[in-house]
Amino acid sequence: MRAYRLCWFLNKQLEMNLEREEDLLLKNEQDEEMFFPKYYFYIEESETDFYLLGNKGTDGFLIPEQKEIDFFMLVYNLPDRDGGAALAKKIKTLQEVQSAFTMDPRKLRSKENLLF
Repeated sequence: MRAYRLCWFLNKQLEMNLEREEDLLLKNEQDEEMFFPKYYFYIEESETDFYLLGNKGTDGFLIPEQKEIDFFMLVYNLPDRDGGAALAKKIKTLQEVQSAFTMDPRKLRSKENLLF
């Protein structure tokens, strides 16, 4: 599924307003530029940031050790302790989504790619 289409479904299901931002730019080991789609939504009341990032970029993967994952949703400052699991559960209800789960980014070898 294309990123903009997933955003439309997420916006509708989760009552969000993910909007396209400038692509995330990374350089690979050969110093070539790779671009990854990036969408953003902010909830002012709770100061919660949501980023939807495409794992497949122009010339590679954002997180190469997770090639089977198409998108990552990074959530910062989620007010509810179990909010990540609840969010994943809501995302799983989308017919277009095959799977959604929480993941500890600190366990990823390429976690530095998620820092921007």
